[in-house]
Amino acid sequence: MKKKLLFLSLLLLSIAGKAQSAYCLSVDDYHTKTWHAIENLQLEFRSGKKSLWNGGASFQPKSSDKKTDKILKKSALLILHHDSLYINCRSLSCQGVRFGNWYAPACAFERENILFTALSLKAIKQTSNSAVMFGIIGGAIAASKHKNEFMCYIYYPGSNTVEPINQAFMNQLLEEHPALLEAYSQVEETDKEMPKTVLPILTEIGVINEWPNINNQ
Repeated sequence: MKKKLLFLSLLLLSIAGKAQSAYCLSVDDYHTKTWHAIENLQLEFRSGKKSLWNGGASFQPKSSDKKTDKILKKSALLILHHDSLYINCRSLSCQGVRFGNWYAPACAFERENILFTALSLKAIKQTSNSAVMFGIIGGAIAASKHKNEFMCYIYYPGSNTVEPINQAFMNQLLEEHPALLEAYSQVEETDKEMPKTVLPILTEIGVINEWPNINNQ
């Protein structure tokens, strides 16, 4: 009997382990929980410098199946990996700036939309401009300088647009929360658009769930 229970426990753990990673093709699929399992998924974190050259997305997915890898690269919109959500930035851009071909940490924003974090528009633009003006060396210097400058964005699937969560956005969002608005106004200018400032506030007012603990964000 004990051997049977042990076998069943190991089997359940095995099934749970295989189900830890999955992808969906659209936000509608996300809301209806239409997930496709991924076996042996690895999400390789790309350093800030590499992310800048790639356009801002930081996580490259790799599985044990080439067909799945092609889907993850070109067709999938969201990946769920160890209870954390990631969005494919391949087709996303904001104010003419592309985020690159890989994935960024994400969560639902006001249920219908997706919030994600990537390098700031300023960081991506300045690195790109430096690369154009001064070549690879100039771009590398800029990338090193701005590699830790992340900010938050909202993807609106209905309009297929991305909006940065900047100071103007936060001030408007917090109009009905005067105490938080006052506290936000006291934050250092250099930190007002950073995820470490924005995400706890958005969590407190209930427009996002608690943000997962993801390295380098």
